[in-house]
Amino acid sequence: MLHESQTLFLVEKAVRSIESGVDDGAVEYVRGIANQLNISHHHLHRTFAAAVGAPPGAYRRLVSMHAAALRLQWSHEPIGRIGYAVGYASQAAFTRVFDRFFGTLPGRYRTAYGRARTTVPPVESATFVRVHDGIPLLLLAKRYRGHPTDIDGFWDDFLQRYRAVIGQYSRPLRRVGLIYNDWRADPDNLVRYDCCVVVEPRDSVDLRNPPPGLHAVLSREREYAGYCFPSGTFDRQRAYAEIGDSLFFRRSLAVTEDPVMELHDEARPGETTLLYAVE
Repeated sequence: MLHESQTLFLVEKAVRSIESGVDDGAVEYVRGIANQLNISHHHLHRTFAAAVGAPPGAYRRLVSMHAAALRLQWSHEPIGRIGYAVGYASQAAFTRVFDRFFGTLPGRYRTAYGRARTTVPPVESATFVRVHDGIPLLLLAKRYRGHPTDIDGFWDDFLQRYRAVIGQYSRPLRRVGLIYNDWRADPDNLVRYDCCVVVEPRDSVDLRNPPPGLHAVLSREREYAGYCFPSGTFDRQRAYAEIGDSLFFRRSLAVTEDPVMELHDEARPGETTLLYAVE
Protein backbone atom coordinates (compact mmCIF):
# COMPACT_ATOMS: atom_id res chain seq x y z
CA MET A 1 0.00 0.00 0.00
CA LEU A 2 1.29 3.46 -0.90
CA HIS A 3 2.04 6.03 1.79
CA GLU A 4 -0.71 8.68 2.03
CA SER A 5 1.62 11.44 0.78
CA GLN A 6 2.43 9.33 -2.31
CA THR A 7 -1.25 8.76 -2.99
CA LEU A 8 -2.00 12.47 -2.66
CA PHE A 9 0.83 13.22 -5.09
CA LEU A 10 -0.80 10.85 -7.61
CA VAL A 11 -4.12 12.58 -7.04
CA GLU A 12 -2.49 15.91 -7.90
CA LYS A 13 -0.90 14.29 -10.96
CA ALA A 14 -4.37 13.14 -12.06
CA VAL A 15 -5.74 16.65 -11.42
CA ARG A 16 -3.09 18.23 -13.65
CA SER A 17 -3.66 15.69 -16.39
CA ILE A 18 -7.39 16.42 -16.36
CA GLU A 19 -6.74 20.17 -16.44
CA SER A 20 -4.30 19.94 -19.33
CA GLY A 21 -6.83 18.01 -21.42
CA VAL A 22 -4.53 15.00 -21.74
CA ASP A 23 -7.29 12.65 -20.70
CA ASP A 24 -10.83 12.72 -22.03
CA GLY A 25 -12.05 10.08 -19.60
CA ALA A 26 -11.18 11.15 -16.09
CA VAL A 27 -12.54 8.03 -14.40
CA GLU A 28 -10.65 5.74 -16.79
CA TYR A 29 -7.47 7.72 -16.23
CA VAL A 30 -7.63 7.31 -12.44
CA ARG A 31 -8.48 3.61 -12.85
CA GLY A 32 -5.41 3.21 -15.06
CA ILE A 33 -3.16 4.79 -12.41
CA ALA A 34 -4.57 2.45 -9.77
CA ASN A 35 -3.99 -0.61 -11.98
CA GLN A 36 -0.39 0.40 -12.74
CA LEU A 37 0.36 0.80 -9.03
CA ASN A 38 -1.54 -2.33 -8.00
CA ILE A 39 -3.74 -0.43 -5.57
CA SER A 40 -7.51 -0.35 -5.26
CA HIS A 41 -9.32 1.83 -7.79
CA HIS A 42 -11.92 2.50 -5.10
CA HIS A 43 -9.21 3.71 -2.70
CA LEU A 44 -7.63 6.09 -5.21
CA HIS A 45 -11.07 7.31 -6.38
CA ARG A 46 -12.13 7.93 -2.76
CA THR A 47 -8.84 9.71 -2.02
CA PHE A 48 -9.26 11.88 -5.12
CA ALA A 49 -12.78 12.89 -4.07
CA ALA A 50 -11.70 13.65 -0.49
CA ALA A 51 -8.67 15.70 -1.56
CA VAL A 52 -10.25 17.58 -4.47
CA GLY A 53 -13.85 17.88 -3.27
CA ALA A 54 -15.33 15.97 -6.21
CA PRO A 55 -14.83 12.59 -7.92
CA PRO A 56 -12.76 12.55 -11.15
CA GLY A 57 -15.68 12.79 -13.57
CA ALA A 58 -17.26 15.70 -11.70
CA TYR A 59 -13.88 17.44 -11.46
CA ARG A 60 -13.43 17.08 -15.23
CA ARG A 61 -16.82 18.75 -15.66
CA LEU A 62 -15.86 21.54 -13.24
CA VAL A 63 -12.64 22.27 -15.17
CA SER A 64 -14.57 22.35 -18.46
CA MET A 65 -17.17 24.73 -17.07
CA HIS A 66 -14.50 27.05 -15.64
CA ALA A 67 -12.78 27.21 -19.04
CA ALA A 68 -16.11 27.86 -20.77
CA ALA A 69 -16.98 30.63 -18.31
CA LEU A 70 -13.69 32.43 -19.01
CA ARG A 71 -14.23 32.19 -22.78
CA LEU A 72 -17.75 33.54 -22.42
CA GLN A 73 -16.51 36.41 -20.25
CA TRP A 74 -13.48 37.47 -22.25
CA SER A 75 -14.03 36.46 -25.88
CA HIS A 76 -16.55 36.83 -28.68
CA GLU A 77 -16.36 33.18 -29.73
CA PRO A 78 -19.66 31.55 -30.74
CA ILE A 79 -21.19 29.47 -27.98
CA GLY A 80 -21.10 26.27 -30.06
CA ARG A 81 -17.37 26.69 -30.66
CA ILE A 82 -16.75 27.23 -26.95
CA GLY A 83 -18.70 24.08 -26.12
CA TYR A 84 -16.69 22.05 -28.63
CA ALA A 85 -13.41 23.49 -27.28
CA VAL A 86 -14.20 22.25 -23.75
CA GLY A 87 -15.23 18.77 -24.86
CA TYR A 88 -18.88 18.80 -25.95
CA ALA A 89 -19.90 17.47 -29.35
CA SER A 90 -22.96 19.69 -29.69
CA GLN A 91 -24.10 23.10 -28.50
CA ALA A 92 -27.24 21.52 -27.03
CA ALA A 93 -25.21 19.14 -24.84
CA PHE A 94 -22.92 21.96 -23.71
CA THR A 95 -25.90 24.22 -22.94
CA ARG A 96 -27.57 21.56 -20.77
CA VAL A 97 -24.46 20.96 -18.67
CA PHE A 98 -23.68 24.69 -18.39
CA ASP A 99 -27.24 25.43 -17.24
CA ARG A 100 -27.08 22.71 -14.59
CA PHE A 101 -23.70 23.95 -13.35
CA PHE A 102 -24.31 27.73 -13.30
CA GLY A 103 -28.10 27.89 -13.19
CA THR A 104 -28.31 29.98 -16.37
CA LEU A 105 -27.89 29.54 -20.12
CA PRO A 106 -24.51 30.40 -21.71
CA GLY A 107 -25.93 33.31 -23.73
CA ARG A 108 -27.57 34.86 -20.69
CA TYR A 109 -24.40 34.36 -18.66
CA ARG A 110 -22.36 36.21 -21.29
CA THR A 111 -24.87 39.05 -21.55
CA ALA A 112 -25.11 39.55 -17.78
CA TYR A 113 -21.35 39.42 -17.37
CA GLY A 114 -20.77 41.91 -20.17
CA ARG A 115 -23.29 44.31 -18.69
CA ALA A 116 -21.71 44.10 -15.23
CA ARG A 117 -18.10 44.59 -16.30
CA THR A 118 -18.76 47.93 -17.99
CA THR A 119 -19.34 49.39 -14.52
CA VAL A 120 -15.89 48.34 -13.20
CA PRO A 121 -13.57 51.38 -12.87
CA PRO A 122 -10.21 51.50 -14.66
CA VAL A 123 -7.10 50.20 -12.89
CA GLU A 124 -5.44 52.84 -10.73
CA SER A 125 -2.06 53.16 -8.98
CA ALA A 126 -0.41 50.55 -11.23
CA THR A 127 1.70 50.43 -14.39
CA PHE A 128 0.54 48.69 -17.57
CA VAL A 129 2.85 45.84 -18.65
CA ARG A 130 2.90 43.98 -21.96
CA VAL A 131 5.28 41.10 -22.73
CA HIS A 132 5.26 40.25 -26.44
CA ASP A 133 7.63 37.27 -26.34
CA GLY A 134 6.99 35.57 -23.03
CA ILE A 135 9.88 33.30 -22.06
CA PRO A 136 8.59 30.01 -20.64
CA LEU A 137 9.37 29.53 -16.96
CA LEU A 138 10.13 26.19 -15.34
CA LEU A 139 8.28 26.14 -12.03
CA LEU A 140 8.08 23.84 -9.04
CA ALA A 141 4.45 23.97 -7.96
CA LYS A 142 2.06 22.86 -5.25
CA ARG A 143 -1.69 22.97 -5.86
CA TYR A 144 -4.12 24.48 -3.37
CA ARG A 145 -7.89 24.99 -3.53
CA GLY A 146 -9.87 27.27 -1.28
CA HIS A 147 -11.32 30.75 -0.96
CA PRO A 148 -9.24 33.58 -2.47
CA THR A 149 -8.85 35.04 1.02
CA ASP A 150 -6.91 31.86 1.91
CA ILE A 151 -4.15 32.43 -0.69
CA ASP A 152 -1.76 34.16 1.73
CA GLY A 153 -2.17 31.11 3.97
CA PHE A 154 -1.36 28.85 1.00
CA TRP A 155 1.93 30.70 0.62
CA ASP A 156 2.74 30.41 4.33
CA ASP A 157 2.20 26.63 4.16
CA PHE A 158 4.17 26.26 0.91
CA LEU A 159 7.19 28.29 2.03
CA GLN A 160 7.36 26.54 5.38
CA ARG A 161 6.79 22.98 4.15
CA TYR A 162 9.19 23.16 1.19
CA ARG A 163 11.73 25.66 2.50
CA ALA A 164 14.72 23.34 1.99
CA VAL A 165 13.70 22.35 -1.55
CA ILE A 166 12.94 25.93 -2.57
CA GLY A 167 16.36 27.08 -1.40
CA GLN A 168 18.03 24.35 -3.41
CA TYR A 169 16.32 24.97 -6.76
CA SER A 170 15.35 28.66 -6.79
CA ARG A 171 18.36 30.92 -6.25
CA PRO A 172 17.62 33.77 -5.85
CA LEU A 173 14.07 33.05 -4.73
CA ARG A 174 11.45 33.97 -7.35
CA ARG A 175 7.83 33.31 -6.42
CA VAL A 176 5.02 32.87 -8.96
CA GLY A 177 1.33 32.25 -8.27
CA LEU A 178 -0.90 30.66 -10.91
CA ILE A 179 -4.68 31.29 -10.82
CA TYR A 180 -6.60 28.66 -12.84
CA ASN A 181 -10.17 29.89 -12.60
CA ASP A 182 -12.35 32.92 -11.90
CA TRP A 183 -13.59 32.10 -8.41
CA ARG A 184 -16.55 34.44 -8.91
CA ALA A 185 -17.84 31.97 -11.51
CA ASP A 186 -17.46 28.95 -9.22
CA PRO A 187 -20.70 28.06 -7.40
CA ASP A 188 -18.56 27.46 -4.28
CA ASN A 189 -16.44 30.62 -4.81
CA LEU A 190 -13.27 28.49 -4.65
CA VAL A 191 -10.03 29.21 -6.50
CA ARG A 192 -7.58 26.67 -7.97
CA TYR A 193 -4.16 28.13 -7.18
CA ASP A 194 -0.54 27.00 -7.58
CA CYS A 195 2.20 28.28 -5.29
CA CYS A 196 5.40 28.08 -7.36
CA VAL A 197 9.06 29.02 -7.46
CA VAL A 198 11.10 29.59 -10.63
CA VAL A 199 13.80 26.95 -11.14
CA GLU A 200 17.28 28.33 -11.86
CA PRO A 201 19.20 26.83 -13.52
CA ARG A 202 16.47 25.07 -15.44
CA ASP A 203 18.43 21.86 -16.01
CA SER A 204 18.73 21.32 -12.24
CA VAL A 205 15.29 19.61 -12.16
CA ASP A 206 14.35 16.39 -13.93
CA LEU A 207 10.88 17.06 -15.37
CA ARG A 208 10.01 13.37 -15.04
CA ASN A 209 11.17 13.15 -11.44
CA PRO A 210 10.57 16.44 -9.56
CA PRO A 211 11.25 16.80 -5.82
CA PRO A 212 8.82 14.84 -3.60
CA GLY A 213 5.44 16.51 -3.17
CA LEU A 214 5.95 19.05 -5.98
CA HIS A 215 5.12 19.14 -9.68
CA ALA A 216 7.14 20.65 -12.49
CA VAL A 217 5.10 23.16 -14.52
CA LEU A 218 6.30 24.86 -17.71
CA SER A 219 4.58 28.15 -18.52
CA ARG A 220 3.67 28.71 -22.17
CA GLU A 221 5.70 30.94 -24.46
CA ARG A 222 3.16 33.53 -25.55
CA GLU A 223 2.10 37.16 -25.18
CA TYR A 224 1.12 38.44 -21.74
CA ALA A 225 -0.39 41.70 -20.54
CA GLY A 226 -1.35 43.10 -17.16
CA TYR A 227 -0.33 45.53 -14.45
CA CYS A 228 2.52 45.99 -11.99
CA PHE A 229 1.32 47.06 -8.54
CA PRO A 230 3.70 48.96 -6.23
CA SER A 231 4.33 47.70 -2.73
CA GLY A 232 1.25 47.81 -0.52
CA THR A 233 -1.26 48.47 -3.34
CA PHE A 234 -2.02 44.94 -4.59
CA ASP A 235 -5.48 43.73 -3.67
CA ARG A 236 -5.82 40.35 -5.40
CA GLN A 237 -9.61 40.19 -5.63
CA ARG A 238 -10.01 43.78 -6.76
CA ALA A 239 -7.07 43.59 -9.19
CA TYR A 240 -8.40 40.39 -10.79
CA ALA A 241 -11.75 42.03 -11.45
CA GLU A 242 -10.32 45.34 -12.63
CA ILE A 243 -7.83 43.80 -15.06
CA GLY A 244 -9.98 40.99 -16.41
CA ASP A 245 -13.21 42.94 -16.66
CA SER A 246 -12.06 46.48 -17.32
CA LEU A 247 -8.60 46.68 -18.83
CA PHE A 248 -9.06 43.97 -21.44
CA PHE A 249 -12.64 44.95 -22.16
CA ARG A 250 -11.51 48.51 -22.93
CA ARG A 251 -8.37 47.48 -24.81
CA SER A 252 -10.14 44.73 -26.82
CA LEU A 253 -7.51 42.13 -25.97
CA ALA A 254 -8.70 38.52 -26.09
CA VAL A 255 -7.86 36.77 -22.82
CA THR A 256 -7.16 33.04 -22.99
CA GLU A 257 -7.98 30.40 -20.38
CA ASP A 258 -4.30 29.99 -19.51
CA PRO A 259 -3.65 30.50 -15.80
CA VAL A 260 -3.22 34.09 -14.64
CA MET A 261 0.32 34.70 -13.36
CA GLU A 262 1.20 36.57 -10.18
CA LEU A 263 4.87 37.56 -10.19
CA HIS A 264 6.15 38.45 -6.72
CA ASP A 265 9.30 40.60 -6.78
CA GLU A 266 11.58 39.55 -3.93
CA ALA A 267 14.06 42.35 -4.75
CA ARG A 268 11.31 44.93 -4.19
CA PRO A 269 9.23 43.35 -1.41
CA GLY A 270 5.50 43.82 -1.86
CA GLU A 271 5.61 44.65 -5.59
CA THR A 272 3.35 42.31 -7.57
CA THR A 273 2.70 41.96 -11.31
CA LEU A 274 -0.53 40.32 -12.48
CA LEU A 275 -0.31 39.00 -16.04
CA TYR A 276 -2.92 37.45 -18.35
CA ALA A 277 -2.10 35.43 -21.48
CA VAL A 278 -3.60 37.32 -24.44
CA GLU A 279 -3.98 36.90 -28.17
